[in-house]
Amino acid sequence: MSARSRRGWTAADYDSQQVLLEAGHRDAATRVARARRAHPIRHALRALRTPSKPWRGGVDWDAARRAAAAVARGDFDEAFRIADSTPDPRATAVAACRVLDAA
Repeated sequence: MSARSRRGWTAADYDSQQVLLEAGHRDAATRVARARRAHPIRHALRALRTPSKPWRGGVDWDAARRAAAAVARGDFDEAFRIADSTPDPRATAVAACRVLDAA
């Protein structure tokens, strides 16, 4: 990275660069410059965010009620099987939790 792009760096920026270099980071100056951008947390979170999956449809409330009943009985394997057999197992599991909370 050229000296021109380091304009405005503080002592903390140079310290951060040194720490990254000692840790074995390949391009420490670029990493420090990226952290100096506006909203560095937002940029970092964007890199960690997983792409959203398309919505598969509504919740199968009958399956959610059956899964909630299985959990209430203590039969967790049956509850997993019921939820996994639906188009959206995660939404069904959340719905089952809501059914349990409402009971």
